[in-house]
Amino acid sequence: MTSTGTGVTPDEPPAADHNALGGARLIVGFVQGVALYLIYLAVDHHVWPSTNAYWMAPLLMVFVFVPLLFIQAVGTMRPLTLGLWAIAAAAILALLGWFDIWRQWDSTGATAPSGNGDMTFTLVAFTIVGLFIAQSLITAADAERKYVARYSAYFEVAWKLEIQLLLSAVFVGVFWGVLWLGAFLFNLINLHFIEDLIEKPWFAIPASTLAVAAALHATDVRSRLIAGVRTVAHTLLSWLLPLMVLIAVGFTLSLPFTGLQPLWATKSAAGLLLTAAGVLVILINAAFQDGDPEHNRAPVMRWSEFAAALVLVPFVLIAAYALWLRVDQYGWTTDRVLTAATTLVALAYALGYAAAALLSLGGGVWMALLARVNVAAAFLVLGILLGLFTPIADPARLSVSSQVARLRSGAVSPSHFDFNYLQAEGGRYGRQALAELATADFGKDTAKVRDLIKQALTGTYVSPPSPAKADLAKTITVYPRGSALPASFMTQDWSHSEDVVVSCLTQATAKCDAFLADIFGDRGDEVILTDGDVAYLSATVYARRPDGKWRSIGTFNSSCPGMVEALRAGKMQVVAPEFRDVAINGVRLRPSASYSLYSGCNP
Repeated sequence: MTSTGTGVTPDEPPAADHNALGGARLIVGFVQGVALYLIYLAVDHHVWPSTNAYWMAPLLMVFVFVPLLFIQAVGTMRPLTLGLWAIAAAAILALLGWFDIWRQWDSTGATAPSGNGDMTFTLVAFTIVGLFIAQSLITAADAERKYVARYSAYFEVAWKLEIQLLLSAVFVGVFWGVLWLGAFLFNLINLHFIEDLIEKPWFAIPASTLAVAAALHATDVRSRLIAGVRTVAHTLLSWLLPLMVLIAVGFTLSLPFTGLQPLWATKSAAGLLLTAAGVLVILINAAFQDGDPEHNRAPVMRWSEFAAALVLVPFVLIAAYALWLRVDQYGWTTDRVLTAATTLVALAYALGYAAAALLSLGGGVWMALLARVNVAAAFLVLGILLGLFTPIADPARLSVSSQVARLRSGAVSPSHFDFNYLQAEGGRYGRQALAELATADFGKDTAKVRDLIKQALTGTYVSPPSPAKADLAKTITVYPRGSALPASFMTQDWSHSEDVVVSCLTQATAKCDAFLADIFGDRGDEVILTDGDVAYLSATVYARRPDGKWRSIGTFNSSCPGMVEALRAGKMQVVAPEFRDVAINGVRLRPSASYSLYSGCNP
């Protein structure tokens, strides 16, 4: 095979090589299909290996992923390199699958857990990411006979693989669409053999793996097709960069005026900011491409890259600060550990891209440092993934240690500790921690806490405690300041109410705002409770019944900005309804408007 200028992307091979590669790929695809069908039979008949998850999970990991790695790389990677990589990948995947089962079980190992080898979604999702990166790095390095290849080689290989996977997924979807269309057509004339055939697992599983193999082969030997799709994708994505830069810069410049409180009110600031940072990284690379100066990018694109690289830094730093606030207040959880890992990668990109932008001002190839940053970040991601899915930095282990440390240090009281989390999310580590805590001394609360731990260990949900009545004064902020809620409202037991109950009435950690208003015009105040979210108003109205009990009588919502702030400032009036109710033969009816009687948000 000859190669193009990068030494990576092959030209279309001669027919003989084409046929040989195609045959090899189809054989591997068929063997993969047969192996997966045999695993399916084992599950269906409840025989080994489905009866032992320690075998089932590794087998699934190996037979799902390793054949795909081989099919994609054969003919591109040297046989020795491909063989060593396939063996190494199989060993790593088997160990990751085994450990994922081990960490979910608290068995001593004498009896292996039964089941179908159900692995966590997180493992499967991040395995795909890790294998994509590793396959790209190894393929490019092998093509250039170097441990670390040129950036242009990584660029070619990664984009080729990405487009191959995308087109293969589309092909398999169309393949099954055509089969089902044929089945429906024959069903019209009462011939059901096609439908019966494609519903058989012995056909469906090998047919799917063969379709994937065929698609990967077709996209591999059509290098010009891949290059064309890549060019179109880069062109479209790159012209989204100036738009995203305007949004990101405008958002950043607005923060000094709005403050960070609106971000914290969303309760997902870190995730949103990291998502935006990820989009910026993708669009920057779509414009940068392989960094070849001959691309001669337009000035608007070059300065968009510059601005995007700089604005990444505040985005990631604010996301890190948001995460730190949550961890400082509530400790580590598995989700927060994964977010921290993502933040670390994002920080590497942000600092590297900012350095590339600033160095570009001194001359030379524009944003040239991006190439080194991208390669270093790829290796960093692989290292982090291996840490997360091995005992080194297992999120479950770290989060359980954090939560137990908070309990032992007194940062959270035993009566408010989330024992459900240790049982449901902590896996082996959580259940072992519960077993150890079951013998701990909690003073006067020891008997009660041990009972809660016993419930958690048996899988029984431990209900969070309701705040004491006096705690309502802490969970509810009354407006206008200095006002007080009726004593009967504060002393009512909301824990068993069948009405709509705002979280601050039953959860000690929840907060909400309260407003008094005479909704009925009877000179008696009703209570309006909101959750204090400044981005979206959601309020529940409570009224006192003749028997002295309070109950919810309705809700109102608004997506207009600044509504909660306006409520806090006292900008609320009670207005009469447009229509009054109609009573017909003693039945009370309320008219519904056939057109909108209400104004939209203020400009």
